[in-house]
Amino acid sequence: MIALKAKNYYLAPVYPVLFAAGGVWSEAFFERFRVGRAAGFAYAAVLVIGGTLVLPLALPVLPVERFIAYQSWIGIEPPRTEVGHIGPLPQYFGDMFGWPEMVEKVAAVYNSLPDDERSRAAIYGSNYGEAGAIDHFGPAYGLPKAISPHQSYFMWGPRDYDGSVIILLGSKLSDAEGKCDSVEEREHVGHPYAMAEEHFNIIICRGLKTPLPAIWNSLKHWN
Repeated sequence: MIALKAKNYYLAPVYPVLFAAGGVWSEAFFERFRVGRAAGFAYAAVLVIGGTLVLPLALPVLPVERFIAYQSWIGIEPPRTEVGHIGPLPQYFGDMFGWPEMVEKVAAVYNSLPDDERSRAAIYGSNYGEAGAIDHFGPAYGLPKAISPHQSYFMWGPRDYDGSVIILLGSKLSDAEGKCDSVEEREHVGHPYAMAEEHFNIIICRGLKTPLPAIWNSLKHWN
């Protein structure tokens, strides 16, 4: 994220120059081929109208309900920017929903654990979005930092958790059953506008069959 911000910062002063260069080229083009001033205005109008029509598909400038209706009316759906994304909104918009609600439900599960389990419980996000939401909103609920083997979150490691008690976010029950001595499904997470992968049941894994530090490297994944 830092690199992207830095990149945008350095490119921002270039944008006016590019627009100016485009204007000079357009003027020279119309003068060379003698298409007339009216054609130039028409060309500019097409650019403005076309840009206005597709703007809501590139930036979240409309309220979500109006955006969904607009997307259906115009008949153009933005391409998926993540392979697993399925939902009523494009990924850049859908990723804005559901995180506070998810953390609130995780906190309810975490605080319902007996004291001896809560002191050892890890909160495991299957992706960086879930882990990041816990780290951002979790302190207000007294939650510990999350762990996740997804992308650069992997580098934080399993912290001091051994895997005796893990709250799993975004994991499949069948996978947890094969790796834990016992599993328990709890609260359901899922905002109507969130990405499909953010609809899941929170799972409590007790007694990870292999200690978490021993399998951490094998859990790393990128997408």
